[in-house]
Amino acid sequence: MARQILFIIGCLAVAAVAAQAQSASSQQAIPPDEQSETMRDTLKRMQIKREEEDHKKLLSKGFQIKEDVESLSKDAANNRLPRSAEKRLKEIEKSARHIRSQFGGSQDAELESPPKTLDDALKQLSETTAQLNDRLAKTSRQVISIQVVESCTDIIQLVKTLRAFMN
Repeated sequence: MARQILFIIGCLAVAAVAAQAQSASSQQAIPPDEQSETMRDTLKRMQIKREEEDHKKLLSKGFQIKEDVESLSKDAANNRLPRSAEKRLKEIEKSARHIRSQFGGSQDAELESPPKTLDDALKQLSETTAQLNDRLAKTSRQVISIQVVESCTDIIQLVKTLRAFMN
């Protein structure tokens, strides 16, 4: 029993000396200034990658808005939208609000010339969505675009107008 205890104490002592030697050698290999520089570079690269991914998500949201608008146009009949279109309208509005907030916009503004009929509203929504996608494609992750904000605001207002044409 005494031998086992002495053996365990000896192993712990050897392990402690080895750990201390390893930590001392690792501190000597990389100076602290270079560690922080490397860490800053890594963090900056991670931030850039995250911003690029966020920008790609915004582009895909713009494309999704365009697809939803096209399907709304197909569903329209007799100057009315079916009740099932409400889900798409909510998704379009949600995506437009998200894109707008990412580009620094926050307030709703009334349309300069609100459409009078469903066909006019859908046509104007389709044109505005095409403009939004063109403008999004021209931006980078570092750009804040007033035109994108205005397009998103117009889309939100057009969605509100389209809700009046629900069955």
